[in-house]
Amino acid sequence: MIPLTTTAFYGLALCIPFTVFAIGTFWVRPRLWLHSLPPDIQEMAGPKTDREVRQTKWLLIAYLLLLPGGSIVSLLFAAASARVELTVVGAFVHLYGVWVIVQLWDLVIIDVGHILFIDPDSPPIPGTNGAAGYKDFAFHARAFAKACFVSLVFVGPAALVLGLAL
Repeated sequence: MIPLTTTAFYGLALCIPFTVFAIGTFWVRPRLWLHSLPPDIQEMAGPKTDREVRQTKWLLIAYLLLLPGGSIVSLLFAAASARVELTVVGAFVHLYGVWVIVQLWDLVIIDVGHILFIDPDSPPIPGTNGAAGYKDFAFHARAFAKACFVSLVFVGPAALVLGLAL
């Protein structure tokens, strides 16, 4: 089995490009992240334009390459560097561990950072002035819990395939 310290290392390492991606895209095109923001902000901002919907699809593709793709690459490197035979359980523990670390980082560093530094009276999304959602930690905590559960949809099948194939 891959050592948990190795899993933690790869999880934290993946946090760096994830942070650059999430913060960079949010500050350049914050409306692309409307689907991930509290309902009051979504309502005040109005629906995404057709162009924003298309751009959000590209954002999703980049996200999929980064988190699922990065976690699979980390699994392959971790197994090789630890010189262990990969099992389904070992693949699951590593992949899920990496995902939880990145999701926890997202909650504690990125979301709390936004909560602390976004001024609701001068928000990054026009028309959302005064939105209480900018300071809604409970919303982000629920999103973290949901992400940890939904991650199983990817991690379970990926661990099965990789654990049996490698």
